[in-house]
Amino acid sequence: MRIAYITHYADLYGANRSLLDLVLEARSRGAVEPSVLLPKAGPLSERLALEGIEHAIVPWELWMSDRYYVGRPHHRLKQYLGYQRDARKRAKRNAQALSAVLEQLRQWNPQLVHVNSAAVALVPGLLKQLDVPLIWHIRELPEEQYLLHLDAGRKAYGQALRGADRLIAISEAVKADVQRYAGKSTAVEVIYNGVLRLADYAELASHSEERWRAPSPFTFLLAGLIHPSKGQEEAIRALALVKEQCPDVRLVIAGGGKTEHLKRLIAETGMQTHVDLPGFVPDMRPLLLSSHALLMCSRNEAMGRVTVEGMGSGLPVIGHNSGGTPELIGGEYGGLLYDHGPEELAQLMIGLANDPAKAREMGQHLMRSAAERFNVERYATEVLGVYRSVLSRFAK
Repeated sequence: MRIAYITHYADLYGANRSLLDLVLEARSRGAVEPSVLLPKAGPLSERLALEGIEHAIVPWELWMSDRYYVGRPHHRLKQYLGYQRDARKRAKRNAQALSAVLEQLRQWNPQLVHVNSAAVALVPGLLKQLDVPLIWHIRELPEEQYLLHLDAGRKAYGQALRGADRLIAISEAVKADVQRYAGKSTAVEVIYNGVLRLADYAELASHSEERWRAPSPFTFLLAGLIHPSKGQEEAIRALALVKEQCPDVRLVIAGGGKTEHLKRLIAETGMQTHVDLPGFVPDMRPLLLSSHALLMCSRNEAMGRVTVEGMGSGLPVIGHNSGGTPELIGGEYGGLLYDHGPEELAQLMIGLANDPAKAREMGQHLMRSAAERFNVERYATEVLGVYRSVLSRFAK
């Protein structure tokens, strides 16, 4: 199958890592001849070149954006008008880019186009002009997770979703969000990301016991982009409460982004010797294997790749009871969920720090679950099944 993939950025964060895993696994099976279109050069295009995967760069912009309002009413009105003006400019540039995108797709001559994110602004134009099916892989809850504004509006976004030949969501939470815009009767297939290959899970499992040889200081890990929705401030406030009962604790907050506000909070709470900010960490495995528990404090996390990586390394997980997180660790899967703020989170952290044996047992249970449910091999098989189903229907 000749598949053209369209992704929305050039870094190797979660969405593109999942795309790369899919492309490499499908190609290794001889099932797919991939090509990838992206809006700029970056780590993803470098990796594609290294892997010998055909790709092209056509600049275009997202149709979702941050909007922050401050000041008096007349200041806010001026800000609103500025945001609207910027959105119109983005839409115009994307309309101009569409012809170049279509020309590139014609050169590749794919049997199917796979769009990798809700943020790809090209979809409405592609739906009008493509003569091959389009699968839209939704990996985020744009408004609830990232607090983004939909430039074209909710109605237009919902209409575009309904136009896709098949919709894939990475969790039941994302499926529900898609149907909120597109209608409850809209068919959406849930396929969880494959985060690691089975061999990688086995490798992590072989080292999972090493952390328990030195359970002090008991180290909590929170990893991901530094963003208000990710809960880094909440974790720091919770650690300050934990320290009152468990002095020998530590928190590592790994991730790219601005950290000035976190440094101020660390100083205000007196946590300077208890919180580390290593920044973006390309290889998370050393951190995962040296920590004792993972925190997932994000509100409305679509799925949580780092949650699965923590599970796969044998870490117990405490997660906020929203978005896709309960689907990963809730109920029979054995993780811990909280609904409110730092006080409730702190109590769960204290429970693990005071009982390393319980933490170890929980981690082992989650590790087995992750390997079974979120492996790349299973993920690729399910997506390839969608390709075959859509192409079979399209051929009739």
